[in-house]
Amino acid sequence: MKRAALRMVPLVILVLTLVGCWDYREIEVLDFVLGGGIESVEPDVILVTEMAKSTGTQQETEFQPVVLTTQAPSFAGATRSLYTPTEMEVFWPHAEVFLVSEEVARQGMLEVTEFVLRAPEMRSTMYMFVTKECKVEEVFKSKPPLFDSVSQHLMGSVRLANMTTVYIPTQVWKFSGDMAAEGVSSTLPTVQLVNEAGDMVPVVKGTAVFKKDKMVGWLDAEETRLFSLLSGATQHSFFVMQTRLGEMVYPISYQFRGNQVQIKPVVDGERLSMEVSLYLQLGVVELGKATTALSDSVIRSMEEQLSHAFARRIDDFFSLIQKEYNTDILGFGQMLMRKHPDAWRSRSDNWDTIFPTLPVETKVKCRIVLTGLRRDPMKVRD
Repeated sequence: MKRAALRMVPLVILVLTLVGCWDYREIEVLDFVLGGGIESVEPDVILVTEMAKSTGTQQETEFQPVVLTTQAPSFAGATRSLYTPTEMEVFWPHAEVFLVSEEVARQGMLEVTEFVLRAPEMRSTMYMFVTKECKVEEVFKSKPPLFDSVSQHLMGSVRLANMTTVYIPTQVWKFSGDMAAEGVSSTLPTVQLVNEAGDMVPVVKGTAVFKKDKMVGWLDAEETRLFSLLSGATQHSFFVMQTRLGEMVYPISYQFRGNQVQIKPVVDGERLSMEVSLYLQLGVVELGKATTALSDSVIRSMEEQLSHAFARRIDDFFSLIQKEYNTDILGFGQMLMRKHPDAWRSRSDNWDTIFPTLPVETKVKCRIVLTGLRRDPMKVRD
């Protein structure tokens, strides 16, 4: 009996060491940050936060979004200043979005990302956005149509990003990694305010383009869709393209059913070029008023028109990022570094001079793989 009791002693000690919490915080004394943003960094840091203000106790606790703006000479000071108006402990780990004003993005993102990555309670998995033609505070004080808070609205948009492809969701760690890496430039999605029935609604659309840590320009929704395709992101979105069927031209709706891209650096002695091959699988979603049956010959004609149209748009896209912005957002330099390290080492110091005039050969092949449940258009009886 004594031996059995002695054998139980280590088990009891082990259980006692495993039971209980080493740290805890009462929910009643916390104000949860849903999203944050930086409005300005000079002369003072202006921090805007959307917080879930808790009311009630225990099972009756409710949360209501409240927007607070604080100002201080430093990022840490602006964060600590939140404790004064809230009179509660501010809890950051639940924050999922972080907005930066256009002014701050153009001045430089180094200070902002350094603070977010260094702060122990902020997560590098927050999604970052740049506000376009509006302020961070205006975005957080806008009225999303279906969610209680703007942060929830933005996260809902992130989850549906592959259905729209008018922006590319980017987390803090990804942005900071591209900013520090060789041979690639960073991008962030943009937030704009749109007037819907008298209410200003936040809409995520387009891309802010960076060179090092400073924003140098924008990509609109169509340019962002091409950027997404060339980045290899899976797409399921819709688009409309003017397509010739016989003697007439119709606005026909298509859907991406599959997409593959291959980008290859070609080194021939001192000559360097890039080969870009894009393969798109498309479905015909809507013919509209078109009366032409989708025979094999008609589909081949549509595929050729789509291939030429995408190739032309991609050439315009490369002209924009190379000649106007001179920013390697597709990471041509990184691809050269991986495939031909010696060629990259001899060119890395002059990449800003080489990239704007780098020859890019584009090949696009479109294939229509789906026409819905029927090939023939609807007919009206005479």
